[in-house]
Formats: sequence, structure tokens, C-alpha cells
Amino acid sequence: MSLNKDLTIVFVSFYSKNLIEKPIRQINKNIPIIVIENSKDESLKKYLEKKYPNVKVEIPEINAGNGGGANIGLLKAETKFVLYLDIDVDLNDNTIETLYHHANELKNFSILGPLIEGVNYKKDFYLKKNVLDKVHSMNFITGCALFFNMEILKKIGFFDENIFLYYEENDLYLRSIKNNFNIYLIEKAKIKHAGNQSTDLIKKESVEINRNWHLMWSTFYFHKKHYGLITAYKKTIMKLLSAILKFFIFSLINKTQDKKIYRARISGIYNAMIGNKSWFRTNLD
Repeated sequence: MSLNKDLTIVFVSFYSKNLIEKPIRQINKNIPIIVIENSKDESLKKYLEKKYPNVKVEIPEINAGNGGGANIGLLKAETKFVLYLDIDVDLNDNTIETLYHHANELKNFSILGPLIEGVNYKKDFYLKKNVLDKVHSMNFITGCALFFNMEILKKIGFFDENIFLYYEENDLYLRSIKNNFNIYLIEKAKIKHAGNQSTDLIKKESVEINRNWHLMWSTFYFHKKHYGLITAYKKTIMKLLSAILKFFIFSLINKTQDKKIYRARISGIYNAMIGNKSWFRTNLD
């Protein structure tokens, strides 16, 4: 067993030069890292590959989204395990080593996740506590750090690329559990996650509009896929009515940015309801 030979790290980035270096510096320089840069930022590729010999940057022809971007990295990786990380995570000194140690102890698992400091893990997230010392069987873990068993992941399939953003990890968890593979929370492996810090601020307005569109689209799509059309409508109809009301309120008081956000939410739900693909991209090039 060798951590450096068995593990690849994958990041998905979007105009994130000011954020991504911190987690890269926290990773052993002998572990290969694949960065999927979903913008056309060739400067990031040149900068990272020159400064960090273990980093390879891939730039897709189109913005592949979070799950689609992660899939590119997963397909490129040639190792037994892959650790997917959001770029705004802060690793403890032994986080990666602890996950790797447990990956070699545990059987029949698809995904391991570290404990995210400050996150309130709800009771219904746990299937069975203390399978081993501070190792818990889960039906949900936070998607900012996912340690994949690649042999099992290839059996259940990678991220659903119909989903551009949001719910892509939830979909993967459900498919894993339905196929009788385990998801474990490793309490001794800890990280911090800033949250909503996954891009530099130069395109913040466009990013927020896109996030709101895709949150609504993905909410409907995910629930329709796994629980049926009626459940999907139940989960989103009040969100649609609320968005319509707020859109008119913000139109009346001339709050342009808020109006754009709620118009995006309306459009996201509507497009999902009529069966359109997750097509919306505003200034995400």
C-alpha cells in the first residue's frame, strides 16, 4: 500500500486562482492532483502546472458543471482511490492519511467523508453509528470532500451529467445505497469548509443568478428521478409561487439584482417541469 500511488486528488474550479492554492499547498507534493478549470482560463493552467509539478489542469471545451467536471477528473485518474475536494476546504494535517487508512480497513464502501467542522449532522443522516470506532454508516455526507472507492464507483456510475449544479452528490448517494454499497463518515478525519467561496468575485452576480436557476432545476429533476413526478411538484410548487411573488415585489421597488435572481428561480423550476435540460448559463465563459 502506498498513498502516493493509490490516490489522486480532484478539484473542480471556476475562475478560482485566488482560492485553489491553499488546499493544493496542504497536500503532499507526491500525490497527483487534477484540476478541472471550467472557465477558459489558460493562465491558471500555466501558473499551476509550472509552480506545482504534481498538478495537471484540464480545461473542458464547455463548462461541464460541478458533476461533469468531477467526472472528467475521475476518468483521468488511474488510481485505486480518488479524493474529490471543493477548492474552499481547509485540510487538517492528517485528513488525507486518515481517510486512506480507513479506506484500506473498510469493505464494500463507495464513498468516505471526513467530519466537516461546524456542520450539524442530522439524526436521519445516520444509518448506523460506530460501525468501527468513530466510523458511522450514513445516507448523506457533505459533498465538499468525497473519498471514492473507484472500483465500486465504476459499478454504480459517476455523477449524473444532466445535473449542472446542486444535488449531484445526493443522486450519487441514493444510487450507492440502492446498490447496497456503504457510505461512511470518518470522524477522525476533519476539515473546515468555508462554503459558497468556490469562485473569485469577478463574476459574482452572474454566478449567483446561475446558482439560483440550477438550484430550482435540480431540485425538481432530482425528486422526479428518484421519487416520481408528484413528489417533485410537491417539493417545488411553493418555491415557484414564492419566487413569482418576490419577483413582482422586487420589480415594484426596482431591486434589479433581486429581481434577476427570482426570475432565474422561476425559469429554473419551469424548465424542469416541462422537461427541458439544464441549459442555463449566463456569462459563465
